[in-house]
Amino acid sequence: MRALVLSAGLGTRFKSEKPKVMHNILGKPMLWYVLRTLRELNIEDTALVVGHKAEQVKEYFGDSYHYFYQSNPKGGTGDAVLSAIDFWRDYYGYMLVINGDSPLVKPQTLKNMQRYLHMVEEYEGIKLSALLLSTQLPDPTGYGRIIKDGKGNVIKVVEEKDASFEEKLIKEINGGVYIFYCPHLIETLFNVKPSPKTGELYLTEVFSLMHEKDYVVRSFMAEDPTEVLGANTRWELAVAENIIRLRILQEWAEKGNTIHQPESVWIEPDVVLEGDVEIYPDAMLRGNTKIGRGVIVGKGSLLENALVEEGVMIEAYSIVRNSHIKSGAIIGPFAHVRENSLIGKGSHIGNFVEVKKSFIGEGVRAKHLAYIGDATIEDDVNVGAGVVFANFDGKRKHQSYVGKGAFIGSNALLIAPIRIGSYSFIAGGSVVNKDVSDGDLAIERSKLRILKGKGKEKLLE
Repeated sequence: MRALVLSAGLGTRFKSEKPKVMHNILGKPMLWYVLRTLRELNIEDTALVVGHKAEQVKEYFGDSYHYFYQSNPKGGTGDAVLSAIDFWRDYYGYMLVINGDSPLVKPQTLKNMQRYLHMVEEYEGIKLSALLLSTQLPDPTGYGRIIKDGKGNVIKVVEEKDASFEEKLIKEINGGVYIFYCPHLIETLFNVKPSPKTGELYLTEVFSLMHEKDYVVRSFMAEDPTEVLGANTRWELAVAENIIRLRILQEWAEKGNTIHQPESVWIEPDVVLEGDVEIYPDAMLRGNTKIGRGVIVGKGSLLENALVEEGVMIEAYSIVRNSHIKSGAIIGPFAHVRENSLIGKGSHIGNFVEVKKSFIGEGVRAKHLAYIGDATIEDDVNVGAGVVFANFDGKRKHQSYVGKGAFIGSNALLIAPIRIGSYSFIAGGSVVNKDVSDGDLAIERSKLRILKGKGKEKLLE
């Protein structure tokens, strides 16, 4: 089977300069979900019909697909399929046609449609000219109705505005996903006439033409009615995003992970949970994040492109971006780990501590109000409250090194480039701009002066 994805729509109701199919759902363009579904069907030969700002689509999705340009953006779905006629003109098999703004269609549904085609051919001895995805809605207002004959074959699809009173009572609606037998499609599509109201060529008009030729067209009912929902407005995009988000959460929950208040949790499609992960409300897991077994992700935390090993505790409202957290570490609450940092086993990066582009060894304690930037900190180092690694001189970033077992007292300022030796001691409040050798004590403080009675005089001025 081949696949043709119609992704040239202007998205007028989106009121956006961006192509409609490039609007994001959970960090991915909605077209990405359609193409992922086709990959899961092992459809290797896929073409995209593009239009408005086609270069954005091509740049994102690369050379893995055939691209065809629809010159008339208001030509309709029939015109879009004809724009790619060189893709399917001489093909004597089935072709799946799906809209690029249909991200909710499940791979299993399309696999079941394929099986149905083969079953009809095997047991009924006929080749269907078309099979269209449908569903039943309690209120089908606004959707095209599927009209059938006494044998259950599709005669035509009638749009809401053209439907009679009796036709509007039909609950089965068109889902906008089709599998066509290409020789019969080319035979009928060229005979479709433009709509007298809009001038568009509607792809659905081929079904009545196929019926006139005694070709057989059938519908296939989707088990989940949400699959047929498109994204024609920003609000429909938000609804689709919420459905996909809940599907992802349900999948991870069924694989043995606990998600508290799933209505508030955000997990993107490339995220991996290895089991027994516990995620608290308002957490966001983004990009290529991988979470090890037994990890706890606290309320309001954000993990993006993070590798988090087993047994880690991410306390509330912490951020980890593009970094690696090793097993047993504690991050937060209110911590920020970013830009290719590595936090070693059993280390604790605590309240309001920021780590940037640094290596943190095992058993390091930096529990309060510190900034660690462009530094290497070996095992078992204590970083006191208020410590700052001053890594930027206004033009360049400089490196700091702290050896194993060193103690850095509260409110110390380390001015890079600097090397602090193993088991050395930096006294609290010191400004250190020279290297400190192994085992040495560094203390830098001005002499404390106490002037009798001057404090009261100052207050009474």
